[in-house]
Amino acid sequence: MGIRRCHLAAVSAATVMVVLLGGCGAAPSTAEAATSPEVATESTAGSMSDADVCTAFGDVLTIVENADLGLRGGRMDESEQLGWYQLATRVLGRLSPSGTSAVSQAIGELQAIAPAVPPGAQETVDIGSPEWASATERLYIACEEVGVELTIQVFTGG
Repeated sequence: MGIRRCHLAAVSAATVMVVLLGGCGAAPSTAEAATSPEVATESTAGSMSDADVCTAFGDVLTIVENADLGLRGGRMDESEQLGWYQLATRVLGRLSPSGTSAVSQAIGELQAIAPAVPPGAQETVDIGSPEWASATERLYIACEEVGVELTIQVFTGG
């Protein structure tokens, strides 16, 4: 049963990655990102509605919560949790809210607290810090004001 759950978690994680990265191909290097007009404008090319940002932030919370549960349950070590947190920063970095709404401001704060960590980098992130918790709380409130409840899917443990 344990192997089946691990396989299910791996398949779920792979599915999330395919959905998030579908059609994107390999991520450009930092140098390519700095010089490529396509990549430089990718995040600003299409902004998201506040409701869409709130819904998508649920994926960030899902990654973080499952990584935390995996660590607490002894199914992963801190380096694996950090890898999941780094993935969460990249998903967060792809959220492009429009305007100056409370949702946009809270997402901007979260992106500043936990900027996208490139794949392969060994940087730590401030997910879980008091600043992260405070900005997340502001986002919860802002999302409720636009009629969206932040939700997560727990799929590890049990």
